[in-house]
Amino acid sequence: MQTAATMFAGLGLFFFAMHFLCVNLKRLADQKLKRRIARLTSTAPAGLSVGMLMIVLTQSGTAAVFLLVGLVRAGMMTLRQVQPVILGLNLGAGLIVLFLTLDIRVAVLVLIGVSGILYAFGSRHKEHVTGAAIGVGLLFLGFQIMRDGAAQIETQAWFVHFVEATAGAPLLAFLAGMVLTILAQSSIAVSAVMIVFLQSGLFELRDGILFVFGANIGSSVLMLLLSVNLSGAQRQVALYKLGFNAIAAIVLLPLIYIEAAFGVPLIVALVSHLSADPGTQVALAYVLFNALPVPALLLLLGPTAACLKRISPETRAELGATPKHLVLPCSEPPSVVQRLVELEMVRLLRLNSEAFESMRSSRGAKHLHASLEAAAVLHKTIDETLRDMASDRSLSAEEHGRVDLLGRVLYLTKAMREARLDLGADVFHLRKSCPELWFADSAVEGLDAVFNVQISLAHDRHSDTLEVLTRLTSTKGNGINAIKVAYLQDEHFLDGEARGRLLSAISLCERLIWLFGETSRAYGRLGQSQVEVLSSAFERQADAARLRA
Repeated sequence: MQTAATMFAGLGLFFFAMHFLCVNLKRLADQKLKRRIARLTSTAPAGLSVGMLMIVLTQSGTAAVFLLVGLVRAGMMTLRQVQPVILGLNLGAGLIVLFLTLDIRVAVLVLIGVSGILYAFGSRHKEHVTGAAIGVGLLFLGFQIMRDGAAQIETQAWFVHFVEATAGAPLLAFLAGMVLTILAQSSIAVSAVMIVFLQSGLFELRDGILFVFGANIGSSVLMLLLSVNLSGAQRQVALYKLGFNAIAAIVLLPLIYIEAAFGVPLIVALVSHLSADPGTQVALAYVLFNALPVPALLLLLGPTAACLKRISPETRAELGATPKHLVLPCSEPPSVVQRLVELEMVRLLRLNSEAFESMRSSRGAKHLHASLEAAAVLHKTIDETLRDMASDRSLSAEEHGRVDLLGRVLYLTKAMREARLDLGADVFHLRKSCPELWFADSAVEGLDAVFNVQISLAHDRHSDTLEVLTRLTSTKGNGINAIKVAYLQDEHFLDGEARGRLLSAISLCERLIWLFGETSRAYGRLGQSQVEVLSSAFERQADAARLRA
């Protein structure tokens, strides 16, 4: 009972430490850190280093891969930048498992003591850093406690019978590693448990090697399950990780069986030659699995990226969400960045315009959400750029005023997107419950027409366009009057619930028209547009930068 309790306590501490470490690292991972990561992955060696650092910090290849998915989705990294990072993740995972075989109990206790004191009495601004340090210390302490418990289990009668029953069943060991990794969501943690058992003499070396190979395959299965709803560039990242493990498995698993069947010295002989410690031997096998495909894949970054793009091409939403003119990180002068932001804001308005197309009967709610989600991602990129510019003390008063106006337009654009989402829900409900009403179609067509004038104003800033939009969006203008006429014609057809939906839709239409008017006034204060002048030149510049990346 004491043995089981010790092992269970160590296992619980191990997983708690992983969670605590991840929580503190997520709080540290602000947008500046993500941008630094994207900047550091400009070359393959740098990408390998970043990947190894990420796996050390997160202790989970799956978590690290989905962090990369977020960076790709935000337009901060390309697939070519992600590929070396994923290779580094696998190399780093192997080194972590190998490092776990070392006895560093004293260093771990010192780390926990120092970081614990700093966490309790140090600066609150640094608590996430000290929290992450505590997580690292507790991670290794939990592993040491598991090792102590496992050292006592080999004398237990039930475990002796279990080992005898599974002896000579390598497939069972492989499947056990795969299933446990799916449940624990970390091949590192599962492999660490097997190292403890091997160091205590509880399993044969070949079974332990197949167990850690199964753990790596289990991480691929977990990745596949979690990436079911991904598409486009996000799915490309997950597929690259899957392909890595598939290559290693295709090469190494047959070698294990060839060695066992014909006595040819291969994997077991290699790790036995490198170390006499069983735990270190299985850790070396884990390193081999995660290092073998790296050299070939480094040489094939271009072909593998092209293959993945054919398998999972970028979605329309991803193409819209990816910045076309702002190539992050921006190194141009502030005045040029402001103009680039204006170009992206015109693209943002066009993405929002697709929402009206989605509200038409031939599309649907799925397309509406996809177009607005793409707009939200591009909006976030523009917002971060404007925030960085606003904090730049070298800007003149005029430039600061222009940044404030662009921020005002961006805020209004976000409000439009939220109103469109709510309006879409009402339009779809009215179209389904009351197909005889013509309000939904006429409102969508009218708003779309007004918004197209808004896009023209953002692009050219002609005074005539501003005058037309001002007239359309005034409280007594054609837009508001058309909405009121549509309501009066349809209200006598409706029951209580449908009437409430119609009133909600009308309120949202009036809010959108008011937002159109506020945006037009903000654009009017921005003055003359240089979008047409800069568009072709910076489009060529952005394309050239992407080709270099």
